[in-house]
Amino acid sequence: MNKFTELTQVKPEETKGVIYSFVFIFILMAGYLIVRPVRDALPSEWGDVSRAVQWSFTFVISTIAVSIYNVLASRISLSKLVPGVFIFFGLSFLAIYGFAMLDFQKGLLGKVFYVWSSVFSLFHVSVFWSFTSQAYSKAQSKRVYGFINTGASAGAIVGPLIVVLFARRLPLESVLLLTSACLFAVLPLIAVLNRIHKDSGKLHDESLGNLSANPFSGFKDLVTHKQLRKIALFIFMMSGVATFLYVFQSDLLADYSKPERKELLGSLDLATNVLTILLGVFAANRITRKFGLATALAIVPFFVAVMFMLLSLNAAVMFVLALQLMRKAGNYSITRPAREILYTGVSKEARFKTKPIIDVAVYRGADVFWIWSLAFLGDGYLNLNITQKLWIGAVIAIVWGLLGVFLGRAYESERGEVEPLEPKNT
Repeated sequence: MNKFTELTQVKPEETKGVIYSFVFIFILMAGYLIVRPVRDALPSEWGDVSRAVQWSFTFVISTIAVSIYNVLASRISLSKLVPGVFIFFGLSFLAIYGFAMLDFQKGLLGKVFYVWSSVFSLFHVSVFWSFTSQAYSKAQSKRVYGFINTGASAGAIVGPLIVVLFARRLPLESVLLLTSACLFAVLPLIAVLNRIHKDSGKLHDESLGNLSANPFSGFKDLVTHKQLRKIALFIFMMSGVATFLYVFQSDLLADYSKPERKELLGSLDLATNVLTILLGVFAANRITRKFGLATALAIVPFFVAVMFMLLSLNAAVMFVLALQLMRKAGNYSITRPAREILYTGVSKEARFKTKPIIDVAVYRGADVFWIWSLAFLGDGYLNLNITQKLWIGAVIAIVWGLLGVFLGRAYESERGEVEPLEPKNT
């Protein structure tokens, strides 16, 4: 066994495709993280109601976007659909840049950009995993997804560094050009990966052909397919935990100055991405293969539930930030690839049509539900204190974890293929 295989669990014959997939998601995440600081700087100029309204608009636009995507998926081949998504988003950011250069109603344009970049933040990664999932079996995905996913964290480190290096040389709006360039840069990678997987027998011409002519089949599968409904509920509860922590973090950082908040959150992002890479390379695949998918899906939710209970005793800001670090790193490195493995057990139709509905529309809908729920629990109506909210967050995290257990066990019982662990001395 060579060193790369021993470290990553990726077999020699899979290495080429895995490396290209790593680069693919690396570029995508670098492109997104280049533009995210511009997006995240905007809400500080809005009030609480305006922020909630933008989240609501994001959900509506997300639902419209995935509906249009489903219609297109019914009419054009996958060989055109996948690159078409990245071309479209690349052109959209160029259009926003053009309007910015024309000084077009900056306040309105900023809100349009905030909503659109929030839709993009989930859509492009969802399409990447839909594209990737068709090339790997269930057994393979347990080994290779963890390493491929570390490309996202590497991109999340490099993207902000690019912004820092060019911030003083280019106008702020020029980051849109860099993001567009990244989206166009993945097009050759898609062609190369299609060729690699065809040569290996993983893809055939018909697998890149048209999906069902029914533009509503993705929504239908979400309603009728039990496993897909559970995945959607899993995402819904995950969003709840993330929203609770986001609000706790914001409330506890209110006493800090803007420079202090920026330094703390910047350090948190850096530590999160470094820890994600380490867990992705050394732990994620091994946890999934040794302890099963149910454990990989439930370990982070149950950890968060315990930490919420402990935080109710002392909700110090550093403890909350430490929990954010562990939750984000664990979610990105372990839960996310485990969640993507679930889609290797569903049809191609579900992977390309239902998956974006869950990843984008359901996720953004959950954001809206939870942000308004927290407002209701807080000063909007019930006036619960942070301890009471933390216990509610713990219950949500427990439900999230139980769903992970059910999803993992259902997948394992239906997978129908087993790939033994490699001998240690080969």
